[in-house]
Amino acid sequence: MNTIEKINKFLSNRQILYLLLLAVVLGIMLHPLGIPIGIAGQTRDVYNYVDKLPQNPKILMDVHYDPAGATELQPMAGAFLRQVIVKNPKIVFFTTHNIGPIMFERLRSYFPDVFSQLKYGDDYVNLGFLPLVEATFASMAKGCQEFVARDAYGASTADMPIFKVADKAADFNVVVLLTTSTDPIEYAIRQWYTAYKMPLLFMVVAVIGPSVQPFVASGQAVGMLSGQNAAAQYELLLKRPGSAVAAVDAQSGAHVLIMIYIVLGNLIYWPMRKMSKKAGGTKTK
Repeated sequence: MNTIEKINKFLSNRQILYLLLLAVVLGIMLHPLGIPIGIAGQTRDVYNYVDKLPQNPKILMDVHYDPAGATELQPMAGAFLRQVIVKNPKIVFFTTHNIGPIMFERLRSYFPDVFSQLKYGDDYVNLGFLPLVEATFASMAKGCQEFVARDAYGASTADMPIFKVADKAADFNVVVLLTTSTDPIEYAIRQWYTAYKMPLLFMVVAVIGPSVQPFVASGQAVGMLSGQNAAAQYELLLKRPGSAVAAVDAQSGAHVLIMIYIVLGNLIYWPMRKMSKKAGGTKTK
């Protein structure tokens, strides 16, 4: 077996390719390269909008995602919370996804620097899982405390100070939807924006970004972050690079490895073809 055949055998081994991809992705995730990332105008618009929120902003936040969407949406949520924490916000969390309660606890554990500055019941509350039906959104706009008698942990919401200032539609400065689905977005537009002109901010997975974009372009939302690349850009704007920046670096590294394989495969193809023709020609004589 000559050198060309050995290289071809090496490149044809899928297990080796998978191991190389694993090594590249894990290596870069643990030690990001700091590859330059351009900041999209839409991401900068979101950052500027949040930066201009008043002191003590009242925020309503739907954690509508599962573990599959967490890699894209959790970094966005963390970056957003880190940006608003300096304004001493009041945040009402809830989720319309059946896995959402787990994702909220994961969010809280991943960003202890944010939640350690917030007092439960005074500065934030977790209302837990609420059904993903349009009536939920309509009822919350009229009053969260009246609609949800007990929070995610079974405590009564009646005596929580946060609801004195952040309860009904008119109280909130912005509604943030972290979602892997367009359903809560459509409900929010009809029940919150159309009825009360509540400012909506969408943070979505990349696959539904094109479907959500028309709502932003029409002015029915103040902005949108879509996909891991937008999350990485947001982290860079905050000067707090995190898991999204590392993931984009790792993705770029994996793409480079695949391109190397494609180039090598094409370089080997021609000599292998000549060798095959020569072997076939010799056999016919």
